[in-house]
Amino acid sequence: MSLKSRLWRLSTVVRRWRDCLRKRAKSNDKMDSVDVDLGDLVPHPRFGAFPHLPGGTPTTLAVRQQYAYRMQIVFPETKTAADPEKHNYSVIPRAYYVDVLKQCRDCNRRFIFFAREQRHWYEELKFVIDADCVHCPECRKSTRKLRRRFARYSETINAPDLDDDSLATLLSDAVFLWNHGLLNDEQKLRRLHNLGIKRVPDHPVVKTITRLLD
Repeated sequence: MSLKSRLWRLSTVVRRWRDCLRKRAKSNDKMDSVDVDLGDLVPHPRFGAFPHLPGGTPTTLAVRQQYAYRMQIVFPETKTAADPEKHNYSVIPRAYYVDVLKQCRDCNRRFIFFAREQRHWYEELKFVIDADCVHCPECRKSTRKLRRRFARYSETINAPDLDDDSLATLLSDAVFLWNHGLLNDEQKLRRLHNLGIKRVPDHPVVKTITRLLD
């Protein structure tokens, strides 16, 4: 898709949402007193950054009657049907989902917890229906990567026999964990550094560790 096409689609989305917000402001419904800035939302890799408009038109008051949304900043126009029979433990059934404006607990940036994403969480992945999304897509991705690399490091650090490629991967994981504060034993990093100098002296990660230890 060309840049011109992307800009046209972006302007169309923004214009549609401005129209929706104007209609909500003119209605008798109680509306969230929030200035919805559509320009600073963290994008989702699959759903984008802006609320979706599938065509549902429940009122804000109706959405608030659902327990999960009573204190949330919601977009009623994004109504997406739910299937309560697929929920993992639901005392109060959720008839539909709506896009919700959230603030990341780590980076404090705002993002949309999309209705379709909620349906994926609660009906396909079977997350407990009360589970909440508290991190933006970028921080969630970083957290998953951190866990993945920590698990790999933990598995290989005590392995008796590592080939050169596996050793280089171990050193790379050590650098990653050091930079994220999960590895703070300098002596352990020095031992890995010495092993790297002995086994893979020309690998870039060895030079990286040298700079970290200087």
